[in-house]
Amino acid sequence: MTDFPQLGGVISPDDISTKGSGSYAADYVNWAKIAHLLHVHAPGWQFTLSAAPDGGHVWRAPDGSGYVVGYFANGDQVTPDFPQACMDNRNNPIPFERITARTLTDTHRRCLCTAAAFAFGLGYELWARVEVENPMREEAASVVPAPASASKPLTKKPASPNPEKLSAAEVQELVQAVLKVSEERRAQIVLAFQERFSLPPDKKAADYIKTAAHRDFLMEQLHAVAA
Repeated sequence: MTDFPQLGGVISPDDISTKGSGSYAADYVNWAKIAHLLHVHAPGWQFTLSAAPDGGHVWRAPDGSGYVVGYFANGDQVTPDFPQACMDNRNNPIPFERITARTLTDTHRRCLCTAAAFAFGLGYELWARVEVENPMREEAASVVPAPASASKPLTKKPASPNPEKLSAAEVQELVQAVLKVSEERRAQIVLAFQERFSLPPDKKAADYIKTAAHRDFLMEQLHAVAA
């Protein structure tokens, strides 16, 4: 029987980064930090993507989408295969023919993190929403983390007295959360928002954030991610 490294409890609040702000914040551990922790706590274990039957590393699913299969190896020791879907920024599977090099590299990083949690328990707290304790403090840390490539579900704040209309403060908080993501990701979110609500592309999207439906859609976009 193979004894795999048991890395539950290795991550600490210092390893956790946050996207967004306020009630739209999502906690995650960067893939490079996960790789570093593996180097330190699981030396010799290397992450690999299995070659697909048709060549390359993307496997074709029965529905025509694509996925990768990752595993860790250390000499003769090998962890079980771990499949990871190739997904877009809304976590929907991508058709095989539309998978790009960027899709593959993003999915590789995501699979590294999820397979590390599956095989070794590294960062499992984020996926299971278990509180991460700070070993340098006596009291428990106040961080309640959530998954990196999926991000924690958001708790929706009550809106203004009219449940469909957002307050000015809520609109501003949403705008600031969108502004804090990368320029490329921000452009994707704005385009998705314009398409979802049939907005003219030459208008400022922020001026159209008015209702709970707008808020909920933007919340989904902000947390659809590839960590």
